[in-house]
Amino acid sequence: MLNVKYIFRVFVASILLTVCLTQATTLNIGQVGLWAGGTIGFGDNVSVAGSIASGGSISAGNNMSLNSIYTESGIWTGNNSIINGDILANRQVQIGNNVVISGSVTSFGDFTLPVLGLMEQTAIGTNDIYGKKNSTTTVSADSYRDFSFDKNTTLNISAGQYNLRNFWVNRSSTVNVDTSAGDVVLNVSGSFGTSKEVSFVNSGPGNLYINVFGHDVWLDDSVKLSAVLKVYGGNIDADNSVQLSGQFFATGDIWLGNNSSLSFVSGTPASSIPEPASLVIFAVMGLCSFIVKNQRPKYTEVPAS
Repeated sequence: MLNVKYIFRVFVASILLTVCLTQATTLNIGQVGLWAGGTIGFGDNVSVAGSIASGGSISAGNNMSLNSIYTESGIWTGNNSIINGDILANRQVQIGNNVVISGSVTSFGDFTLPVLGLMEQTAIGTNDIYGKKNSTTTVSADSYRDFSFDKNTTLNISAGQYNLRNFWVNRSSTVNVDTSAGDVVLNVSGSFGTSKEVSFVNSGPGNLYINVFGHDVWLDDSVKLSAVLKVYGGNIDADNSVQLSGQFFATGDIWLGNNSSLSFVSGTPASSIPEPASLVIFAVMGLCSFIVKNQRPKYTEVPAS
């Protein structure tokens, strides 16, 4: 039989290991709705469904509805808001008046921003695609130079990879994204922007992936976009009343203006790292097994498994 001393050692070691492991926070990249290497800022009346994570500070206006917030810096929120989840900051957390938080609030924590996988920038083509006012243009997947579309235009794109330098769509236009035959991927080595009231209309079971390299993304008022958007070396600036769906990543800063919203739809595979609770269970089981095995009488034969 095991000595009582060793049982006590197992118990104490389990408690200590649990405390140590639960201090470290693990967040899968696939669970994040907004991810910024820099800061994240929100105007008033902004709604975000999906976890928010940043390397820099996070500031939120009034009348917010947000999910869990994680940052390697500090957090400031305005008044009359709802946080449906936890707040974890490595610096100070400042909460406004009449803010309801369903989870825990931790200042001076130990959060590490999950890593955004790198992508290689693709080569572009030499042909420009221009859509004049009130026109409809259908473009197949290929390498181009610039996409530029005037007011009240319609752009139709379908499954495959589009490699571009610049992407611009002017006011009151529509981008139809057909994913019935697979995902649509836009690789943009220059700027990506839209004017006001531009709608991306997705159809089919696939996703729209937008990768922008070395430049900012600008979405003017009342833009509707459903995508997995990743900006390497730039910012995401969304003006007022923008409706987003999917996941949005920027190695720089992210701004969502007044009355904007984000609906979280994961298009990024979650990492294989277990959640903290699972890590604790596995580690404690392994530690207990190690101690127990090492306290068996040395002459005891252990049957082969």
